[in-house]
Amino acid sequence: MEALINRYYDNFSVSDHEILEYILGHKRFVIEATSGEAAAACHVSRATLLRVCKKMGLQNFAELKYLLKHQDQVSGEAGRADMEGIVEHYHGLIEELKKADYGRVCKMIYEAERIYIYGTGNEQKAVAEEFKRIFLNFGKCTVDLFDYGETEFAMKCFTAKDLFLIVSLSGETEEGIRILRLIEYTGIRKVSLTRWKNNTIARLCDDNLYAGTKMLTGYRDMSYEIMSAFYVLLDVLSVHYLVYERERKHEAGTAAEQ
Repeated sequence: MEALINRYYDNFSVSDHEILEYILGHKRFVIEATSGEAAAACHVSRATLLRVCKKMGLQNFAELKYLLKHQDQVSGEAGRADMEGIVEHYHGLIEELKKADYGRVCKMIYEAERIYIYGTGNEQKAVAEEFKRIFLNFGKCTVDLFDYGETEFAMKCFTAKDLFLIVSLSGETEEGIRILRLIEYTGIRKVSLTRWKNNTIARLCDDNLYAGTKMLTGYRDMSYEIMSAFYVLLDVLSVHYLVYERERKHEAGTAAEQ
């Protein structure tokens, strides 16, 4: 399922991603449901659900259910196979992160007088807290904001020399979008950290960072999303930032000597 989503990623709209996110998180339900029940659970019509299936190269909803059922059976056959999949996911994640260009984001962090961070949920706030820990160690003034109200109060101090980082899984969190629209005309530069590449929050920011997660589904529809990609991204970003900072300070020292 995840492989098909990756293969046909550019075919999907933001609303399609929301449907796929629900399906991945509720595989057992979708396997047992009719197309009408699954569509209702996703808050879309049967025709919309069928269009999403066809965008993945599937002919109908029955093929989607077969795919999910087969994947569920395979995942339950051996824990070792699951572990191999996780290891493969980590290898792919690191290779993907290595390809990204962090230059613009490092420049924005380096030049920022203050960095404000907002996470749209509990896990996202944990990622934001890790970002704060890392960059406080690097001497950056970093402030975490809890909600819309705190942001509304803090934005009075925002300037064009500051940076606002927002962390969101889906990139479609309602409060996150409201906050970005609230601070749109403050002049503050904005960077997003999200799971999907095509999302509203990313489009509202000046630059973007992306991290791919992996959903594990187990017994009785219990699921767990591997969030380590966000933390690996922060490690990669911190290394790039240290290199960028060293180069900037070297350039400044050379210019001063001349």
